[in-house]
Amino acid sequence: MKQEFIKHTDIEEYILKNYEDIELEKEQKFVDLMIEIIVSLTLKELYEEGD
Repeated sequence: MKQEFIKHTDIEEYILKNYEDIELEKEQKFVDLMIEIIVSLTLKELYEEGD
């Protein structure tokens, strides 16, 4: 019975770690997208001002 509890706990920890990793990856992708949009808009504005 104790072995079963330990394995179950390990599995839950593994799942939680995976979930946290996925959430961090999603947050990083969102931040990267926001940076890309800001840079793109800034470059577009500078290009239009240069003409």
